[in-house]
Amino acid sequence: MNLSDRTKIRRVSPPSTLRIVLDALGPSVLHVHQAPLGLDVPVHGTAIHDPADPMPDGQQSILLLVGTHVGSAEATSAVRDAAAHGFVAVVIKRRGGSVSTELHAEASTRGIAVLITADEISWRQLDGLVASVLGAAGMPPEITSSSGEALFALANALGAIIGGSVAIEDLAQQVLAYSSVEGQRIDPLRERGILSRRVPEYPHHRAQYLHVLQGEGVTRFPAIADELPRAAVAIRAGDLPLGTIWAIEGEDGLRPDGEQGLLDGARVAALHILQGQDITEREKHLRGEVLRAILAGTRTADDVGDRLGVPPGSEISLIAFALADPGQHEMLLARVGNAASRYAVAYRAEAVTVTTLHGVYVLVPGSGAAVRRLAEGALPSLRQAAGAAVRGAISAPSCDLRDVPALRREVDAVLRAMPLDPQAPLVATVADVHTRLLLDLLAHELARDPRLRHPGVQQLHDHDRKHDAGYAATVLAWLDAQSDIATAAERLNVHPNTLRYRLRRVQERFGLDLSDPDSRLSAWLQLRLDVRDAPAPRSPVR
Repeated sequence: MNLSDRTKIRRVSPPSTLRIVLDALGPSVLHVHQAPLGLDVPVHGTAIHDPADPMPDGQQSILLLVGTHVGSAEATSAVRDAAAHGFVAVVIKRRGGSVSTELHAEASTRGIAVLITADEISWRQLDGLVASVLGAAGMPPEITSSSGEALFALANALGAIIGGSVAIEDLAQQVLAYSSVEGQRIDPLRERGILSRRVPEYPHHRAQYLHVLQGEGVTRFPAIADELPRAAVAIRAGDLPLGTIWAIEGEDGLRPDGEQGLLDGARVAALHILQGQDITEREKHLRGEVLRAILAGTRTADDVGDRLGVPPGSEISLIAFALADPGQHEMLLARVGNAASRYAVAYRAEAVTVTTLHGVYVLVPGSGAAVRRLAEGALPSLRQAAGAAVRGAISAPSCDLRDVPALRREVDAVLRAMPLDPQAPLVATVADVHTRLLLDLLAHELARDPRLRHPGVQQLHDHDRKHDAGYAATVLAWLDAQSDIATAAERLNVHPNTLRYRLRRVQERFGLDLSDPDSRLSAWLQLRLDVRDAPAPRSPVR
């Protein structure tokens, strides 16, 4: 990094606030030591600065203070200088120290916030991360002026063909461009989207977006309330989704040339969106698609592993995030994926993130406490992005990329087991949910192949359903009591002799040898699983 790089201020418009930045990144990336003027002060951009260089003009920006630590005299001097040049906050690393009394007093007097970032995060990564949050809080993601103008021209061309207003959106439902053709058909929803540059959220919209992004070709939607009929198409680069195009249909509906225009327009829009994206962002998407292929088993690490950017033989772990409530709409996962990607690269630039219909997967170098800190630290940002509770799972480490599909099966199994264990942490490993995981895997295997079940257990259930005999509850209570007749009889509220008679009848009628330890274990496991609803097998990654 040269001197000019260090003092260059990255500008964003319109301004965001410190609160938005901190809420998006979470305390594991940026921790507030003090904020004398509060967190609602505007932020225009960032600057990376070495105290040995001249201080740039801050203009309500965040100063990333490299080459020093919180307890040094240089840090105190830099804070004083930063406040004088208009910066609203400085970011410093601890480097094993604590904030000095002098620095704290100087910041309080000058009214400048002091933020602490983790030592593991590089300054360049943090700069990009903060800038991405600032951009997401204001206008849509940065695109070059030429590509932006081209998208508006494309929207106008489509609007002229179709007869209704056209909007080109990214995956976050932000309006990148819209048509302004005289006489075009428009409704209040489109007007609000154009004014705010973001589509208002209605409950049925999530299902519509998911339908469009999963489908092929043009998808049409009838009028709903004050929304006119619409036709939509996904914008893709290969299998990579980039956004959507939505057109309000003309008075005569969607003509064949209009449908073809949308298909052609989606291909053109993909080129302009890719052209406007930063090269690093494109590379991140490409690596994500490589990981998606490996997770799904359509490509092997031997074929494409080198494109992940993970050095051969290095230790890796797989993190998975999913919505805690499976009934919530999967469209929320796109937001979780975007937040997870921003957060992960702040810790390790090599981290690769991919979002599927069932969860978000992050492949990261390292293992143990460092990976757990990353996963747990990300949760507040992910919950805020989704507006819903999120759970996480961490795999065992591996030094072989060929193990990635197995690591995916492991974290998927942990996520399935977590709702069954009220004591499970929000981020879990196999060790955290081992008992539930074992029972869950057994339940799935029995559901997959019912022939593995003891025929006598099934006959016992059939007899109970037909005659309301309660044999299953009798055997389960006895097994739960570790074969203690008195305890089981008390739980069932029957005489011990009655219980003994029922157990003999079970063995005679259904062929269950309750004197054999292995038979007892098999019967107990099946009966225990039968009293709960076994979760359905998960679909493969898509």
